[in-house]
Amino acid sequence: MKQERDIKKIIFLIVIAFVMAACSTGTAAGPEGSLDSVGKAIKEEPAASAVKKTLVVYYSRTGNCRTFATALGSQLGADVEEMPSEKDRGIFTIIGEQYFGGGDKQKPFEKNLQDYSPIIVVAPIYLMKFSAPGRFFIKEVIPEGSEVYVITMTGGPPPKSAHKKIEKMATDSGLVMRGVHGFQAGKTQEEFDSEIKTFLKENPITDDAPEEEAQPIEPAAATEESEA
Repeated sequence: MKQERDIKKIIFLIVIAFVMAACSTGTAAGPEGSLDSVGKAIKEEPAASAVKKTLVVYYSRTGNCRTFATALGSQLGADVEEMPSEKDRGIFTIIGEQYFGGGDKQKPFEKNLQDYSPIIVVAPIYLMKFSAPGRFFIKEVIPEGSEVYVITMTGGPPPKSAHKKIEKMATDSGLVMRGVHGFQAGKTQEEFDSEIKTFLKENPITDDAPEEEAQPIEPAAATEESEA
């Protein structure tokens, strides 16, 4: 009789051990989770960073916009990337794009634009109209809801009518337009550096805008519009 009670006790203890092990496996949170109100394991996703970096993206045929974008990106601590246009532009291509509605062809942009805010687009104005690569990038590449600045480059004074059309184009594309600003081409890197310091002091684009004093810049003489 005693031996029978001992066997039943052992069986009972084994059953209890199995039940406890099953409960532990079914309700314990894993290394990536926690428990909800009823003991169910919940996987905890890492919180997304609220801080986004500034991006300067440019199109440059002869180097002016590249020089400007490099200087601007350096002073803002921003990433700088070139628009991946696949077109080789000559004067007849530009005339076709500007007068007859020709568009651009671009390779997929490698960076995730959702990771950037604001996005600063730097591109030339040809024949009183924003260049095709700039138009394409605004309308087809930048995600809706993105905060955007546009910097235009011309050989003479920036045309206000073109800037108004750029604002409307960006707004119609679902972008948050923060401003359109124009600069004249034909400057050296040092001249662009100085001009950008003054510009950022008067028009802070991000919290990283430079704080040091910049020397006043003499207005450049108006010239015929060059290919930027």
